[in-house]
Amino acid sequence: MTNNNDPAVAAARLGDELKSIAGRMSAVSADFEAFTASLARESETPQDADAPPVAATGPQPAPQPEPEPQPQPEPQPHLQYATVPPTVGTPFTRQPFGPQSYGVPSYAPQPYPPPPYGPPSYAPRPFPAPPATPAPSLGKRLSDAAERGLVGRVLAAVGVAITLIGIVLLLVLAAQAGLLRPELRVAGGAVFAAALVGVGSRVGRRPEKRPGAVALVATGVAAALLDVLAATAIYGWLPESAALVAGALIGGGGLWSAHRWDSQALALMVSVPLLVFAPVVAGGVDELLVCFMLTYAAATLWLQAGRDWTPLFVVNTVATTLPMTVFVVIGDGPAWFLAVTALTGLALALCSAIMLAPASSRAVVLGLTSVAAAIPLPMIAGQWTAGAGSSTAVIGLGAVLFVVAAVATRGPASVPFVCRVVWLAAGAVLISMALGVALDASTISLGFLAGAVIMGLAARWADDLRGAVRIAATVFAGLGLSSLLETGGAQQLLYPGGLSDSVHATLLVGSLLGLAATMVLAREWGTAAPSRAQQIWLIGGLIGLWLTTELCVGVAGVATGGSTTGFRAGHLAATLVWFGSAAAALMWARRLQGASRTLTLATGLSVIAAAVAKLFLFDLAALDGMFRVIAFIVAGMVLLSLGVAYAQRFTSEEPAH
Repeated sequence: MTNNNDPAVAAARLGDELKSIAGRMSAVSADFEAFTASLARESETPQDADAPPVAATGPQPAPQPEPEPQPQPEPQPHLQYATVPPTVGTPFTRQPFGPQSYGVPSYAPQPYPPPPYGPPSYAPRPFPAPPATPAPSLGKRLSDAAERGLVGRVLAAVGVAITLIGIVLLLVLAAQAGLLRPELRVAGGAVFAAALVGVGSRVGRRPEKRPGAVALVATGVAAALLDVLAATAIYGWLPESAALVAGALIGGGGLWSAHRWDSQALALMVSVPLLVFAPVVAGGVDELLVCFMLTYAAATLWLQAGRDWTPLFVVNTVATTLPMTVFVVIGDGPAWFLAVTALTGLALALCSAIMLAPASSRAVVLGLTSVAAAIPLPMIAGQWTAGAGSSTAVIGLGAVLFVVAAVATRGPASVPFVCRVVWLAAGAVLISMALGVALDASTISLGFLAGAVIMGLAARWADDLRGAVRIAATVFAGLGLSSLLETGGAQQLLYPGGLSDSVHATLLVGSLLGLAATMVLAREWGTAAPSRAQQIWLIGGLIGLWLTTELCVGVAGVATGGSTTGFRAGHLAATLVWFGSAAAALMWARRLQGASRTLTLATGLSVIAAAVAKLFLFDLAALDGMFRVIAFIVAGMVLLSLGVAYAQRFTSEEPAH
């Protein structure tokens, strides 16, 4: 048995393949010569084409004999090769040249021979998966962080914190322990702060060294502010007004580098340590600390203009609101001082938000943070001993600030819509708080309903805030109507007597305000959603029927002192008003066309159905004597009149159809 790698076998196989290829090439060459000859005949003169076809007399090319197959080597047991004898192309057969045979000569189809040997006997193997990328080592990550400057910034921030802790220890603990003279402590802190600011300003001239310069300048400015606060609160060398002016100059002027270098980090490195260490240096939260933080925040307001510095705004707002809230909880300061500083802090937060909003990418954060600045207002109102009027005035002024900020900043390039909606909602909440402080449980419904009427009327001029104002008015109307029911509205409709004249008067005025609010809001919502106007007016009509009944019974109760006769007379009047309103709506619908007619007709029929239900379900049992007779007779006459009127119109229109 021969080996598969025998050179003789390989040579024989290669020889067979070469002979097969040579045979195929000769067949292709013969076919190409025949095709060239046919093209030459087609290019002959036209008269030759009209001649009768002449049979070809020349000798035809004889087909080439196929080569005899060569002896194959003995088949191998492991790998078999399929030996295919060489194929010779079929010669081209000339066709008679004439009109019927004019065209491209036909060729016999030549099948492609199978490959001389089969595929290998082994199966293909899949490519191996690429090796997983190893996680970078800790050293590599630290190196990358150092190249990005992260390590330097972290070290600088930690250095600022530790240095300022040392300054606080110098100013406070050294004074308590009697170390050094006060003049040396304060002067040393001032010189140290000035040196840090000077070195940082010089180093910051080169942009590649600016992160370190930012830390130096921030440490110097914060140290100077704490030094001024210590000189006033601990040693009493500066009057409070002078300390406030010095703090404003240091804060506004010292952070000029933050504005020039466009570095929010510098401002944050001053504001955050000041928020943390200022109460320690001042010895607690008092009037000086509250005013000092307000002055600092106001002095640094200018450098935020045109910058997307939302974190700085949040920190400054917390720095002014948190000490004030703590001071209110402690309750050591006069109420007027707390009210003035709280309103000032709210106005400052709103002004800062207005300046930042056009360039900010987080308008919602601005709106919510400025709302947080109003937290001390209700707390101050709760602790005010001067009376409900002063507390209401404080909360009301806060609401006015929010509403003015929301309405006065309209425009395409001004405060974003979402921020103004947040302010409007905050103003509505403060208005409700003011109403709760100013009014008691028996009259608060009047305040809510009056607010709903005012907001509903003002929604027409609210532009893009119209939807928000409409929602606020609806909430106020719902609160007012709920309070009206709790005040005695349900009892007045179901039971005669039992209510005082003042409650009857409150229900009377509340019914009038409720009717006005219902009509205004139904119009507003119907305008906003025309496709649902019919449903909206139906709901408004049902609420109006209830309020009309409250009005009629309330008037009768006030006139008769809450007697049973007045109760029955009021319900009789309410029933007649229901039928009269329904009749007016149905008669008015006759003059309308299209959707208006459908809406009015549906409303009138709904009122008729409600009036008939009231007549049989309530009046039949509650009314007595002539009141019952009058109710049924008048109701029947109204329905008869409506039936006759609509029947006459149908009869008059029938011939036209």
